[in-house]
Amino acid sequence: MFEKIIRRNDENYPITEAAEQKAEDSVVDYGDYAEICNFQNDGSRRRGILSGELYEEIANDPSTGFINSGGLRVPALIDVKYAPAMGYDEARCQEYAKGLSPNVKILAVPIQELNEEELKHFVELILANKNCALFFGDHNGDESSALSAILDKAKMGHFEQPMADPRADKGDEQAALLLFSCRVEQRLDRGERKRLRLSDVQAYYERNIGPVMTKDGEAITTLAMGDKISDQQAEDFWNLYNNKFDFLGEGHPISMQDSKESFLKMLRTDSTMIAATCVKGENGELDRLTCFTYFVDDVHQLYWLNSKYIEDKFGTNSDNNEYVTSVFTPGVVSSGVGRAYSALSIGLFARAGDEAGQSASVLFENTNLSKKYIPWIVNRSIKSACKFSNLRLSEMVDKVTYRLWSIDGEV
Repeated sequence: MFEKIIRRNDENYPITEAAEQKAEDSVVDYGDYAEICNFQNDGSRRRGILSGELYEEIANDPSTGFINSGGLRVPALIDVKYAPAMGYDEARCQEYAKGLSPNVKILAVPIQELNEEELKHFVELILANKNCALFFGDHNGDESSALSAILDKAKMGHFEQPMADPRADKGDEQAALLLFSCRVEQRLDRGERKRLRLSDVQAYYERNIGPVMTKDGEAITTLAMGDKISDQQAEDFWNLYNNKFDFLGEGHPISMQDSKESFLKMLRTDSTMIAATCVKGENGELDRLTCFTYFVDDVHQLYWLNSKYIEDKFGTNSDNNEYVTSVFTPGVVSSGVGRAYSALSIGLFARAGDEAGQSASVLFENTNLSKKYIPWIVNRSIKSACKFSNLRLSEMVDKVTYRLWSIDGEV
């Protein structure tokens, strides 16, 4: 399968015996690697290494395990020190794998897509890395089924080390990330429906709503487009985000926290709307940031998501009505001090969109733990804020389970 992509993207590259020999020192470029990993990807999250910058470092590291495809080498097993390149938290991974093996790897290709020759190389790679701990994402059981079959055929022993959170609902304890969707649709009596971007909603807010203060005067909520915020505001958002997105739950290897550079790059664009709630600071003014959430209507800004999946299911490529805008919110960040402010931030966004005439599919991710309460907060906040729209309640539309297997040599 991989060879077909490489051939298509470089028609002048001859797959000859000489080319196969060249594979000893030739690594597929990042663009082809990303296409390889996401070919026929039917999940909401991108597969493989997410960082083009780290890809070169990984490709040049002797600890990286490669398979041969189309006369080039493709990274297949990467060392846990590169965990952030695939969205994993290195410290957590090291902790969860402690006692299994000092050789901790992350699977970097979708093995269920391998052809016979590529599978042969992968088996050789696994044999060379026997007695290792292996992290991987499992979408619809595809990866675990394929890996189990490969290991059984190679007579390699393996067992799963559960990564479970006892606070999650029964049956949902295993580490997972889930995509949820709710739909807010303008009622027919409002007249002609049209697709509105977040910038259109922002313009309506500035003309007709403006900052909203709570009845007790203790908090104020505002909307702003990311490309219009000041450097100090950006720093305030980062500081609150950085302090609060450091824990996902017991046994979860994935980090929901971006680097400062990635966070600000996504936040400060004209496709991002920020809903922020402030309370009284030391000087008695309503200027201390206590909660914010942000919304993105350009799926290509969301580097960890499979944009094709989102567009096909919710965007202009889907059978969705053409007036519905896909809006993704990466999460709500709150100081956790005092009252629950998330309803204020989400609610003002919903009110502005409702009054402006926007219909939207609102997408957001949960862990196996946060699915117990985040969808409820989203539903309640949107429903109470909307007067002119119908709400289809949040539902799970996709799920990736994360697994840790111990591969302990030949049986």
